[in-house]
Amino acid sequence: MNEHYSDRRKIDPTRGVTLGDGTPNEADRVEIGPTKLAFDEWALAGLDLPDLAAMRTHRWRRLTDHIVARDYGGLLMFDPLNIRYATDSTNMQLWNTHNPFRAVLLCADGHMVIWDYKNSPFLSEFNPLVKERRSGASFFYFSGGDRCAEVAARFAGDVRDVMREHAAGNTRLAVDKIMLHGARALEAAGFSLEEGEEVTEKSRAV
Repeated sequence: MNEHYSDRRKIDPTRGVTLGDGTPNEADRVEIGPTKLAFDEWALAGLDLPDLAAMRTHRWRRLTDHIVARDYGGLLMFDPLNIRYATDSTNMQLWNTHNPFRAVLLCADGHMVIWDYKNSPFLSEFNPLVKERRSGASFFYFSGGDRCAEVAARFAGDVRDVMREHAAGNTRLAVDKIMLHGARALEAAGFSLEEGEEVTEKSRAV
């Protein structure tokens, strides 16, 4: 990740770079998290802060292990709750719930790719487990209109390229929720679509 002059603190540079939970010590951080008020209350109560980096790694490992256990080449997620679990990132959650413009592909080798709006790749840059950031997963009608099939075909081509490199030729792809054009395009690209919600739900089980 590039380091820019504008990213370096000019006021109170002695303030720590991160908060107690490992997140950036910035009031305008992109991560959804507790405020100073919550941190102060927890400190007074003697509570230990969570290690968010460890939490993200744990979730990523849980998903990857469940993919491997089922002999899938990867898991493709459109559900914003599953994307949050996999990457800890969000983008217009209510809009995304109705209009699925984000997607995450987690391959059997742990390689993770996110598709987001092209102007907002920074929303997941805080998480080093996300190895690639792309755009082009919007093939719902409000976005693609009568060209949804074309958009979906390009997206399926992207997924195929990633899977060729990171799934060792395994074309069994688990998908949680997907628009009709997307499912057809993935099948046309040679994928065998499998049940993805079963993977995500059991990965979260405690």
